[in-house]
Amino acid sequence: MIESKTDSTTLFVSRTWKLPESEVSFVTRSVAGAASRKNQVTVVVPAAAGAVEPDGAFDLFGAGVGPDGSWPSPTDAVWPAGLPADTTIIADELDQRTWALLQAKARNALIRTISSSIGEAGPSSPLRFTGPAEADGSEVIGLHVPINPLAATHRHNGLGFTGYLLVLSDRAGVPDVVPPTPMAAWLTARFPHLEVVVIEDATAAVWRGRVLRGVVSVFTRTDLWRLLAHARVTIDLAPGPIVARECVESLRFATPIVVPHHSVARAHAEAGGGLTFRDHSELLACISHLADDGVRAVMSVRGRRYAEARYGDQQGFVDSVARHLEGAVPSHR
Repeated sequence: MIESKTDSTTLFVSRTWKLPESEVSFVTRSVAGAASRKNQVTVVVPAAAGAVEPDGAFDLFGAGVGPDGSWPSPTDAVWPAGLPADTTIIADELDQRTWALLQAKARNALIRTISSSIGEAGPSSPLRFTGPAEADGSEVIGLHVPINPLAATHRHNGLGFTGYLLVLSDRAGVPDVVPPTPMAAWLTARFPHLEVVVIEDATAAVWRGRVLRGVVSVFTRTDLWRLLAHARVTIDLAPGPIVARECVESLRFATPIVVPHHSVARAHAEAGGGLTFRDHSELLACISHLADDGVRAVMSVRGRRYAEARYGDQQGFVDSVARHLEGAVPSHR
């Protein structure tokens, strides 16, 4: 279905666009895709000044690039020509460098943000992707977090079992899987009869009874989805900062989650799909609680229902973005 577009323009200012491993990039691209169904969309990235690079549905406009690969100084930056005066700007990461660029090139524009490290400086307003709808009076946009349901039909080829504890690690760049991340070590010590599968750096290490039983590769997103779909529970030690993507994917496969209490993923757990912990003792208590098949079954149903409604409705997400952008248009239009 082709949406009829308006004359409104949305400008995305993104330094993470080309970083597919970044959750900020994933969310920014998703919002841009949804916005393009109704509005004209322009994407500005740190690249050779004035260069235009095709990237799927979008042409990326280069504002220039600084020596560190980020934005250039405002005096050296270039800006797309012909933007309407009431263009809405969405910045993926509003830090001091991005703010300086926008102050120089779009001082009077309405700015929305995916992520911000400088608070509410200037006329900026964060977009909300998680949390209860009634929080501070603002609506949650939601998101479309895709999965392949067929991943639930076959387990990962490298594992001969299901029902394991799946741990998404909180460390990166480790030279070896031994020893396991500390929280995973607590789990395999406390539950020696269970397989604990720890994912980090595109590998899945299988532990049982504090012994490393094997390592398999996680080559693709489908590999990850298969691991999520066939786990007893997903324990995400470092959920993504915007929407906790892997937690949402887990819930869409009806696998409950256990996540740090002070994380974005807390909203998903409290919606009925899991539990939260503050330290290792609370983590172990959460896993013991989920050992009850009845408890797990209830969380499985509630979590999937929540995730499908908030993050599984593609057209609903497009409509939600359109409402937010329509509401962002200045009243003089």
